[in-house]
Amino acid sequence: MTWNPLKRNHLTQRPTPAQPLLSHTEDRDLDVAVQRLIYVEDTIRKLTKEMKKYVEAVVNLDRADQRLTLNLTTCGLGHLSDEFRRVLEDYHSVTTQVGKTVQDLAVLCQKTFIEPLKKLRDEFALIAAAIAKREELVNNWKYLYNRVKKLQEKKDRTASHIAKLERERRAEEIAAKELKIVHAQLLIELPSFLDKRLEYIKPSVHALIMIQLDYYGSTTKLFTQLMPVPNASGSPSSAMIPEEEYQQLIAIQMNRIRALTIVKNS
Repeated sequence: MTWNPLKRNHLTQRPTPAQPLLSHTEDRDLDVAVQRLIYVEDTIRKLTKEMKKYVEAVVNLDRADQRLTLNLTTCGLGHLSDEFRRVLEDYHSVTTQVGKTVQDLAVLCQKTFIEPLKKLRDEFALIAAAIAKREELVNNWKYLYNRVKKLQEKKDRTASHIAKLERERRAEEIAAKELKIVHAQLLIELPSFLDKRLEYIKPSVHALIMIQLDYYGSTTKLFTQLMPVPNASGSPSSAMIPEEEYQQLIAIQMNRIRALTIVKNS
């Protein structure tokens, strides 16, 4: 297998054991670390994908809100009542203002969540390249190791055979040394990378919470100014009519609508 450092792949390959050069514990420890990294990278990929879907959903909802309120203000119903017309205009004004906060949300989510996680995923591509490099070293060492074994099994003791055996043994020793160095480095660096992943991701999660707090808080404030909502105690504010009276008004209006000829059962 040829290792291409410019090729950026996902981390999917588990390390091949290299016994008897490496102990079972050394092989197992690296394999466990790589499996954990594979899981973490997959999770990061899912988080990035879901964040993009979340931003897209919020943007699409905002567009629908603005189309709805625009249609309400231009449908002609507002001409029947100046008071109702003002309500529709204020409603459309609120959704337009909310649209500006949605734009801010999209930009901030991109900068504080999607881009940092993308940079973290780039590190996994480098790890994948390092694992691929180790695989190349394993294959090279195994090839030389088996050649040495075959030469040792031959009963030929000529000078040329001994010289060839010595050359192959030196090459195998060099390959073994390089493999052990790379393997040892991975055993140190991969667990360290795993330990620091939470420290890296935590600011992005905190930023996302603050972004949502600002967005939903601003949206709630705008709509509350348009149509007051119950206060913290759960009772209607002074600007609202009592719930029972409100329900009675709704029932009266629904009965009037049902009484219209166009909605009667034929």
